Amino acid sequence: MAISPLIFTIQGSQQQVNKNPTSQTQVTVLQLKTGILPVGIICMRQRLFALIIASSLLLSACSQPATKATDLPTPVAQITTPPQDLPNPTLQPEPTHISELKLPAAPENRTIYDLDVTLDYAQHTASIVERVSYFNRSNQPMNEILLLVPPRYFPGTYSEGNISGDLVAGSRENGIQTILSLEPALQPGASTQIQIIFTLTLPNRQGVFGWSDMQTNLVDWFPIIPPFDAADGWQVNERVVDASNTIVGEYIMAESADFNLRLRLTGSAKNLTIAASSEGKKLPDFIEYQLPLARTFSLSISDQFVAEEVQHQGVTIRTYVFPQHREAGQAIIEIAKNALDMFSELFYPYPRQTLSLVAADFLHNMETDGLLLISKGVIDFYRDAPLNNLTILVPHEISHQWLYSMVGNDPAREPWLDEAFATYSEALYFERFLPEHLDWWWANRVEAFEPEGWVDSTTSIPGGYTAYRDAVYLNGAIFLQNLRELLGDEAFFAAVNQYITENTYKITSGTDFFNAVSMHSDADLNALLRQYFERPPSY
Repeated sequence: MAISPLIFTIQGSQQQVNKNPTSQTQVTVLQLKTGILPVGIICMRQRLFALIIASSLLLSACSQPATKATDLPTPVAQITTPPQDLPNPTLQPEPTHISELKLPAAPENRTIYDLDVTLDYAQHTASIVERVSYFNRSNQPMNEILLLVPPRYFPGTYSEGNISGDLVAGSRENGIQTILSLEPALQPGASTQIQIIFTLTLPNRQGVFGWSDMQTNLVDWFPIIPPFDAADGWQVNERVVDASNTIVGEYIMAESADFNLRLRLTGSAKNLTIAASSEGKKLPDFIEYQLPLARTFSLSISDQFVAEEVQHQGVTIRTYVFPQHREAGQAIIEIAKNALDMFSELFYPYPRQTLSLVAADFLHNMETDGLLLISKGVIDFYRDAPLNNLTILVPHEISHQWLYSMVGNDPAREPWLDEAFATYSEALYFERFLPEHLDWWWANRVEAFEPEGWVDSTTSIPGGYTAYRDAVYLNGAIFLQNLRELLGDEAFFAAVNQYITENTYKITSGTDFFNAVSMHSDADLNALLRQYFERPPSY
């Protein structure tokens, strides 16, 4: 829903955060118990301006209502393409500035997802043939393979036609999981192929999966195989929904894999614009996409998008906005250019050819590989001035192209490893490009909420989404600022760079980050860790 700007009586915040001591900006804020936050009431040079640009839901990357799907019509699009052998694709050519990077070798024998999709935009249905080539990279035989099927969280959405494979002897379902029995067992180092034929009847809901009058979004829309650990088995989490029916954080842990997609459009819809995780190649009968070394593949489709693109440092930056957001689309591109430059220096250059930033017809934001969904609520409040939510949240979401897409983590058990860093990346953006407004960022993004809670909280934290946001995102940013001050800039940024570079393509833990810290500083972190971590790591 839209939030109208209002002016409120001012009250001071008691939360204190160490930040840029040279800034002359003074900020006082009021937090409303209605859940709508005036993001800034700024006193500068004795003049008072009121600026309200978001609700608390818009200040996070991954909260959304857990709306149930209503009854929907039977899908009409069907795929009749016969099964084919899975390809073993070569990687896409990457931008030339990546060639000199000293990144870890790409994982061998990674999973390949091959998706043949027929989408009827007007009827909100899709029919899919999915073929998965899976390698047993563990040291033990596998008698079963587990599939996660996220669309099953929406009743009436996922209809399975057939599962088959060279070793598949049977299957059983457990919630959103499908467990495949293998005969004989899949031996270490061996591979198997699985084919899943299914139909999606998309739910009418504003969110990352479903359709509205403005767009269709396909995120977490097909079965995947989660990571397997020889000691603990399949690495899966349950989705958490709080008392307000808000999904708390994310739950899918995914390995780096290769994705090949062929998209056919059918039905009456015309003039569709497709935003995707990678560049599409138009062929006579379909559009072909390839995305290597990613966690997933996502699409956003609309008959209303206004698209624009620019080339920047070897990357094609694309924006897809609704007609009323043309001006904001220009601003998104400029912020994205700055953010890519900053993260290229802090981490390493953006490793893909394209980056798509897409207006989302819902009130939260979401990162996926190569594609970011930016809430229309954020864009609606855009004004041609630096103090707006685009300046806050576009860098946040772009940082996830490294801290999620390239460097994975368990988003349910250790969400701070991407979300605390992504939130602190906003501060780094202001520090570099808008230093005169850095105090404004701290006061409005963090202090206004008076955050508390353990930084290493899971998505199952008591108190639901609000407690999760305060502990992981906001207190997480405070922790990283304090860690930086304790280590010093040189050691802090060297440790962050080493952590990200050495763990590219992997799934990491907090231990990996603190191991990187220990390589660049012998500072005693124990007091700091006890202050912010419920389960402080040994250091």
